[in-house]
Formats: sequence, structure tokens, C-alpha cells
Amino acid sequence: MKNKENFKIIKQTVGLLALAAALALPGAANAATVSNPWIYSDVPDLCIAKGEGNNYYMVSTTMHYAPGVPIMKSTDLSNWRTVNYAYETLTNNDNMNLNGGKNAYGKGSWASAIRYNKGKWYILTPSYTTNKTHLYITDDIENGPFTEKLLPFYHDPSIFFDDDGKAYVIYGGGQLSIVKLKADLSGPDGGSTVLVSEALRNQTSKTNSYIVALEGAHMEKVNGEYYLFGISWYGPCRTELVFRSKNLMSGYSGSVFLQNNGVAQGSIFQTEAGKWYAYLFRDSGGIGRIPYLMEVEWKDGWPTVVGGKAPATLNLESEVEPGYGMVTSDDFDGPELPLEWQWNHNPDNSKWTLSDGKLKITTGRVDGKLYTAKNTLTQRTYGPKCSGRTLVNGKDMKDGDVAGLVALADSLGFVALEKNGNGFEVVYYEREYKIKSVPINGNEAYFRIDFSFGSGDRANFYYSLNGKDWTKIGNELKLPYTLGMFVGYRFGLFNFAKKTAGGTAAFDWFKVGNDYNDEIYLDGAVEPVPQTAHNATQTPWAIPGQIEAEDFDDPGKGKGAASYSENDVANHSCDNDGAECSKYRDGTGVDIYAKSGDRLIVGYIQKGEWLEYTVNVAKAGDYTLFAAVASDGGSSFKLSIDGKDIGEEIAVPKAVKTDTTTQNFDDYSKAKANVHFDSAGTHILRFTATADWFDIDYFNFAEGKDATDPAPIVKPGEGQKQECEDAESGCMAISGQSIRGLVADETSAQYFNLRGDRVSKNAAMKAGVYLVKTSKGAFLKRVEKSR
Repeated sequence: MKNKENFKIIKQTVGLLALAAALALPGAANAATVSNPWIYSDVPDLCIAKGEGNNYYMVSTTMHYAPGVPIMKSTDLSNWRTVNYAYETLTNNDNMNLNGGKNAYGKGSWASAIRYNKGKWYILTPSYTTNKTHLYITDDIENGPFTEKLLPFYHDPSIFFDDDGKAYVIYGGGQLSIVKLKADLSGPDGGSTVLVSEALRNQTSKTNSYIVALEGAHMEKVNGEYYLFGISWYGPCRTELVFRSKNLMSGYSGSVFLQNNGVAQGSIFQTEAGKWYAYLFRDSGGIGRIPYLMEVEWKDGWPTVVGGKAPATLNLESEVEPGYGMVTSDDFDGPELPLEWQWNHNPDNSKWTLSDGKLKITTGRVDGKLYTAKNTLTQRTYGPKCSGRTLVNGKDMKDGDVAGLVALADSLGFVALEKNGNGFEVVYYEREYKIKSVPINGNEAYFRIDFSFGSGDRANFYYSLNGKDWTKIGNELKLPYTLGMFVGYRFGLFNFAKKTAGGTAAFDWFKVGNDYNDEIYLDGAVEPVPQTAHNATQTPWAIPGQIEAEDFDDPGKGKGAASYSENDVANHSCDNDGAECSKYRDGTGVDIYAKSGDRLIVGYIQKGEWLEYTVNVAKAGDYTLFAAVASDGGSSFKLSIDGKDIGEEIAVPKAVKTDTTTQNFDDYSKAKANVHFDSAGTHILRFTATADWFDIDYFNFAEGKDATDPAPIVKPGEGQKQECEDAESGCMAISGQSIRGLVADETSAQYFNLRGDRVSKNAAMKAGVYLVKTSKGAFLKRVEKSR
């Protein structure tokens, strides 16, 4: 495999980082709350096996992509990394080579299974392309080599070793059967036996009407009993069934293991610490089929999902960062490709190189469309949003060549550089149809695709001629999940010829992250850069003090350097390009909009979204939080420092409605809570939404428990009643001239109108009534006649 040796170097760095993390968190079991799906990427038909100690390995389906059957490793169940593939080439026929008008889309290798038995690893995968079941065996799962044995075709099979060392394949569609293998595993030893008949299946599901009757077999043996799992699609959604018996070959009874939200197909496993988990997946639109992890308990000899449904969150040892382990940016400056890359079908290795710090793809034949072209290099996408971009140089392209970046699946779309005679144009295609073209000067361009998944799966396409200013091109592409390719949408780099073969396109790099400001790299691939406070001097925000919500940190680079998590790529304040539309922090996707004057709000907040701020805590102890928020009810959030919660979940007060139907996000009030900081100094403060739909303006921290709000919101009509009580209070009435002097001198002052809206210094020069908060915390009231 051409990308194998490079990974060995990276893997050593990963191992050292993992060791450092383990040493830093002694006994840190279940230290993080992780959202389900716990891997938000296309990882279908997954199968997990435990190795020695806390080493866990997972395989999944990648169909027609090569190399195939990725092997992912984790030591904490949270974070997974591809460490190998079961094969580099499944087969060298016309289908897998995209020759003779044939292809292997939606076929290749299907549902795979992995087992560890007596020091050896076994991976079993069926193929509708070869009509065989491929068994790969190795002593070293991370480095190989593998030996391959070809068995008869079995649908959705898994391999099972009983205590006596005998090996079996369990498989089937409609009913589940078992066949014993020969001692050398070279083929079946006798005929098949039905374990779960159609009658038992119907008795368990209480129906005989199915979309998918029964498949996805996985066998486990626990305390001397056999447990056989399978997926059945009937009633409201995909459903996982489990059958058990004390005899391997007969006597099974059945039960519904999980019928919830379509989460099904998988099995269970036990950790080194003795805890049980189930792994299943869900069909989830354009992103593909994404895996869920859930705790399992035993009741009356049956495994059951804790709580009876796939949980929205679960507690694991470490946090899961979107995209890490699934994708990587690549500068193409090494001798090999990272393992996160896969080719669309078998590559022609004579037609691509890594040289001069670039990936160069040369066309080997003429193709009418990208769908049939060789040497498209791909990576998964991930959710809830992600962005990929690249720089393409067409100096050595030929007339009719098309090279660029594709959103790859059946309803594919791409943005590319197309050579037209002696010139170039930027083009946008949907499938084989050119929708838009823009002539350019020069022979290179930057391309970008932004994906958004979860609510209306879609992709948007952009180009740039300088790498800074991006222009949208073409349509917003809808991303349906269809059974032609049978996979989620991927990023792809490509070059194909429409007229003459032999042209070369050079890709300088590929960057991928949550948005186009973000870059995810493999651990150790680049020097990490920490996140920093978003201000001119990158100075941590002071506590006690006020932090504007929109001034969340600028992200760094490397794992742990993300400073925000937003569920989609759009700033919804700009959906209608109205007065509320704000370009502040443009590109982050965080929904920031203007309320009045220069007052900026973070809004449209949804559960699970978070923002981080680098802060400097003056001293350890108790503080009171005051957060200016607006909600129509039912919203909440929490705060944490360096990953540790510093208080209880905080409810957002419900705004008063002016009528029974209109939502009110204009009436701001204060959410108040006591919080505790264990230590002084610089920390990362995280704000996390724990329920949907609210806005936040700013946080204010006052020293002490149950402290007085240093910046109370003044409701309409209340401002005239606030008078200065004494000179020591720091509040006094002053003339317009004197406040102008204060405004000019007090550069760090903050200005508010009587609604409590923060306004700019220039706005405070106009006629009106204002509250001014100086750097010392005093309030000044000014009354000035209108002109």
C-alpha cells in the first residue's frame, strides 16, 4: 500500500501523544460527555473487537473505494484513527478498475466483521463484485501482512470462534444460518444450519411485513450462552433483534434489542473494565450511515440498552472532536499519502505522483464524465458541517481537461478548472452537466466546498483567484442518499480528459476542517497552534469582568485547538440579507446578528453548540455569573473551565410575550448563577447550549456568591427612575459637555441606552439618555436635550 510507511512515522507520534494524555488523566474514566452519533461520519456496517488491554479495533464498509475495509483503532472508545486496511486491492477485474464501461459502485466489499482469537486477527468481508467472501488473517492488525482465503459468497457474514477453537460463519438475508469452517479455514466443512427461521423472526418482531426482513448477523458468547444479533426493518424504523440459546446450533428464542430512531445493525462488546456497550448505526441522509454507541445492561439474561433508546449523549473517557480520525489536511510534501485517503475504485498508480510538494494526476484516457474517470482521490465528509478546499494548477493540462474538487456520490457536483483552447475557465458541474462557467486569466484557482448535514443536507461551491476572496458558483446542491454508490458524500480531487489524454493537474494541498478557517491535521503532522483570545492583543478576558459572546476565541491548529462548534455553515441572520445581517466573524458559521447600533448578538443557538473564551481568573473562589440572554422558553446552557463544569445547568429566563403567537427574542433579561473557579490564572471557558433556541449578548462575572449585578439591564421606562444616591456609588448626573469629556478620555468605557442595549461611543454623542460604565465599574447617567 503506497501510503503505509508514512503512517508508521505518524503512528509513533500518535502513540506518544496518547501516552501523554493517559498520564495526564489518571483514572479519568467517563470524564467527558460525548454526543451521539459518537462518530459523525460515514462508518456503516461497523464491527468492533477488543484486542489486548485497552486496544479496540473497528472495521466498516467502504464499498468500491480502495484500499478497502479500513481498520480503525481506539484506546478510549472516543477517538478512532485508521491504522491499516484489510486489502490494497480487492480484485483486479474490469469493475474495480473502471474499465470497459464497468464499475463496482455500491458493491466492492460489504458488511465486514473482525475477530481476535488466540493471538490472531480475522477480518471477513463479502463482495458482490467477486461473488466471494474474503477472509483476511494476520498476527499484526496494524502492520500486517495479511493472508487471504476465498470462501463461498455469504450475505452479511460474521466469523465466530467457539471455546473449542472451531470457527463458523453466521450469515443470511431473511433468515440467519451457520456453517462450520474447515480447520485451515479454507472453506466450509459441511452444509449450513438455520439458526433463526422466518417463523422465529416473525414471532419476535410480531409481523410478517418487512422492508428488510433480517440480516447483519453478529454472534457473541457470554457466560456460556450464545447471542445472535440481526437487523430487521419493519414498523416505524430499522430495528435490532437479538436471539439467544445455550446451544450454538439450535434452540434460539428472540427479543427486540432496540427499536428507536432507526438505530440498528451491530452487536455488543465488553471493555477491559468490564463495562458493556452496543454499537449500531443509523441511515442519516447525505452524510451516509453513522454509528451510535450506547451502554448495555443485563436483565434476566438478556442484553438491553440502558434507558431503552439510543441516548443523545453518553459518558466516555475523552471528548470527541468533529472530524479527527476521519479526515486530514494534506500538504502533499511527504513521500506517501495518509491513510485517510482512498481512491474511487482501484487507482492507476502509473498516472499519479507526489512530487515537488504537490499531488499530480495525469489522465490516461478520455472520459465523458467524472463518474467513469480513474484516479479520483477521496476522503470522507463529517458532520454537522465541514469545509474542504484545494489549489489547482493547470499549467500542464490539455485542452478539454477538467480538474478540481467534487462532492462525490450519485448526485455529484463539482467546481473545477477547465482548459478551453489556450485559456481556462472556472466551471461548476452537476453530474455530467456544465451549469456555470467563468473565464479567468492565468492557469490556477482555489476551490472550496462547504457541506452541511442534519437539517436539509446540502453543499455549496466556491472559487477564489487569490485564496482569500471567495465567490460562490453554481447552485446549492442537495445531497440525497441513494443506493447507486450506497455511501455518504465525500470530498474528491480529480483530473479527467474530455478530448485528449496525457494532461496533468497539480494540487498544491488539501485543507479540511469545520469551516474554511479551520485545518485538521493528523496528530504530529504539523506543529500545533493554540487558540487565542479574539482581541487586538490576544489578551485573555479578565474575570471578574464582562465578555461579549461574539468575541469567542480565534481557533488554533491541531487537535484541541477548535474554539467553537456550530451545527451548520450558514449565519442565519443573513438568510434574508436584512438589516440584522452581520459579517462579524464571517466564515465561522456562528449566527451573529446586529440588534441595534453596533450591538452584536449570538443567536439561533441550538443544543450542543459551544463557544470558548481564553480568560484570566483574578483569584480562585466563588463568582456570580450574569448572562444577558433572550429566549421564548425552555432554553438552557452550562459553563465549564478546562473541560470541568463550574456550576449547574443554567436556565434561560422566558421573555414576556406581547401576544400568544409571536416569539420574543428582543426582550433580554439576566440568567444568574453561582459558579466556582478552582484556581486563578489563564483557563479556557466554554459556554455550551444544553437546549435549543436562545440568544446571548454577553457574560458578566462578579466576585463572590450572590453578588450584585454590575451592569443591570434597564427596562424601558425604568431609566428615568435611576438616580445617583451618593458620590461614593460612582453614579452622578453630569452635563452633556462633561460626558463628552469623559467619552473622549475614557477609552475603555461601555455605553448603554435606557433599554440596556450597548451602543457605540459615537452613538452616545447623540442626543438622548445613556448609562456609561467606566473601566472602574462606575455608572454615569447623562440627560441631554434633543436638538
